[in-house]
Amino acid sequence: ALPILFAEVNRWASQRFVWGISDCVMLVADWVQRVTGQDPAEDLRFAYSSAGECQRVTGFFTDPLAAIAPRMERIGLLPTEQPVRGDVGLLMQIDGPARQRVHAGLCLGKYWAVQAETGVQCGAPQKIVGAWGVGYHET
Repeated sequence: ALPILFAEVNRWASQRFVWGISDCVMLVADWVQRVTGQDPAEDLRFAYSSAGECQRVTGFFTDPLAAIAPRMERIGLLPTEQPVRGDVGLLMQIDGPARQRVHAGLCLGKYWAVQAETGVQCGAPQKIVGAWGVGYHET
């Protein structure tokens, strides 16, 4: 049987990137809700439909940690310095010359999955900006 972690990444791959519905933050929130029963993004669902609206509603692009950490804390997720499979985080990626971008992602072990506008991408992040333990255990 396929662990639900990888079934989730496959589900992401079947989703078209849509701001406020199936962007990187919303899909990570879907995963957290699936594992914990609590939705860290309940106040954000359908609240924005573009990058500009996302920034206006959440401030994600100027301070992603301030946009996400309080939502994780509200549902009882604790920060972790040592993320393991199934944990979630904010990852710094370098997109082209001198352009840094933060994505919400799902820890697969050594690599992370993120939902980018071009589809699901898996790889090692340049930097983990913040991570939270979700309490996922494979059965």
